[in-house]
Amino acid sequence: MQTLCSVPAKLILSGEHAVIYDCPALSMAVKLYTQVECGFKPSTTRSVTIELTDFKQKHCFPNRVWQNIAMGIESRYQLFLSNNVAIQSVLSQPVDLIIATLHHFDHFHNLKPGEWTFKIDSEVPIGRGLGSSAAVIIGLLSNLIHHHDLDINNETLLALARKIESRQHGQSSGIDPATIIYGGLLEFHAKHTTKQHKPHEFKGWLIDTGSPESTTGQAVAHVSQHFSKDKEIWKQFENTTQEIIQAWSHQNTPALYKGIRQNQALLEKIGVVPDEVKTFVKQLSMDYQAVAKVCGSGSTKGNHAGILLCFSEQEPTTLCAKYGYSCQAISVAHQGALCQIL
Repeated sequence: MQTLCSVPAKLILSGEHAVIYDCPALSMAVKLYTQVECGFKPSTTRSVTIELTDFKQKHCFPNRVWQNIAMGIESRYQLFLSNNVAIQSVLSQPVDLIIATLHHFDHFHNLKPGEWTFKIDSEVPIGRGLGSSAAVIIGLLSNLIHHHDLDINNETLLALARKIESRQHGQSSGIDPATIIYGGLLEFHAKHTTKQHKPHEFKGWLIDTGSPESTTGQAVAHVSQHFSKDKEIWKQFENTTQEIIQAWSHQNTPALYKGIRQNQALLEKIGVVPDEVKTFVKQLSMDYQAVAKVCGSGSTKGNHAGILLCFSEQEPTTLCAKYGYSCQAISVAHQGALCQIL
């Protein structure tokens, strides 16, 4: 049997970093898709073949080999938890994320014996704050659930995805996989309660400032080191997110713009916005009466911060071209991950 899952990307309107500290967040699924194809053939030859088209890689592992790799990943993750290695050493190559997902699914429900094939192709820029890792995880798990005829609710799927995503980022709040599972506009709380909101018509843009020099895991670790016990700043994040949620619900554009500005200022305060991106955001405001904010973890070094969310009536093409940034309109994905039998 062959199955194919199409998984949207996600962006965070408010609450990145803060969601780890028991604060609410507002996120949105967007129409940038990761395609995860899965095939299975019963066989006494037990193996896994993984094709990563974006990396131009293809791997074929006998069961014992990929399971040994998975055990190495889990060992490194335990070393990370005891502060003996950095998070980026846990998954040391792109294929490790797929192996980690297979390993945790196999513990959740025994993987059928036979020959498994996986092919992953994505239009989501990697490491830009759009949930590329979560998209791969949810795509793989959704396929495997189909192949094993399992009846799994969204809460169980999210819990499993969070466990796997923590191997990539160190500490998964769950907001990336939750947004990708549910689709649309999602209010997410750290206690893993979710509330879907109606997406309104708006003019928004995704601006790609380039790949951050620090990983999500490194940025999360930096913020934890300097601000984990700063209750006041997380209260400010929480208040700002609530203001943005209210502004969105009432379609109050001035209040929405104000909230986005406040959110960006707080992200600058915790040190995840490079100086060049700060300057760009200020120039956007002057040239286009626009507001913009970092959407992912940002970066603690270098000049790039991944994706910015920009609200403005006019597409800021001229300024983006000056900085060498790409820009595209945001299109909301009203549905989350969708799977079909081929």
